[in-house]
Amino acid sequence: MKPSYQDALAYYGVNGAHPGGLSLTRYLLQQEKITSATSLLDAGCGTGQTSAFIKKHYPCSVTSIDLHPTMVKRAASRFHRENLPINLVQGSIEKLPFPDGSFDIILVESVLIFTDIRHSLKELKRVLKPNGVVLALEMTSERELTSLEQNNMRSVYGIEKVYSEGEWVHNLAAAGFRNVEIKLSHTVYSHMFANIEGEEEEMDVHVTRNLEMENKLTEHAHILYTYGNIIGYRVYRATL
Repeated sequence: MKPSYQDALAYYGVNGAHPGGLSLTRYLLQQEKITSATSLLDAGCGTGQTSAFIKKHYPCSVTSIDLHPTMVKRAASRFHRENLPINLVQGSIEKLPFPDGSFDIILVESVLIFTDIRHSLKELKRVLKPNGVVLALEMTSERELTSLEQNNMRSVYGIEKVYSEGEWVHNLAAAGFRNVEIKLSHTVYSHMFANIEGEEEEMDVHVTRNLEMENKLTEHAHILYTYGNIIGYRVYRATL
């Protein structure tokens, strides 16, 4: 079976795979009130880069979860190496292994689109405390995509579809979130010109070269180049 986009990211240990990298994460967190009493969930933590940054710079408790076993292994290695007391769990965002009302802030960076959002959004709402905040950075279409365009997205990313801003807002509201705000909005191309991307998108150079994995990352780059004016991302901030 051919590797998925997530397999390729995990294999090469890509840090900051979401638009804006750690620079954008840093900016978003600066807008929130985070204290020693805050419980934060990094949902879809990947290599653990974001979780590690948060634990180093904020006094809150941090829980990290990811479904991909290679990502969990990489995150665990990072947390151990940097001696960070982070609760790391392997599990699905569609069925979170946490009690109701567990977290004050949930950070989701380019993860929800790879799930069944009917389940994952409800799960985020379930584990969020009253008045809690979800910050979701997600791929978003600038207009309704054609069937061919959606099929191309599915073939590369294995997703159901790329949702428009209106569809994301609707789905968040349908899941029970209120006060949905758009904190940041960019197409792929406008993001490039805005010079937001930091230097954090690094890869593990010690792994054996794998052409199938490389091809998947090349397909991703081709999508960005081909559809850079009709897809982009939004940062959605939603509360209960």
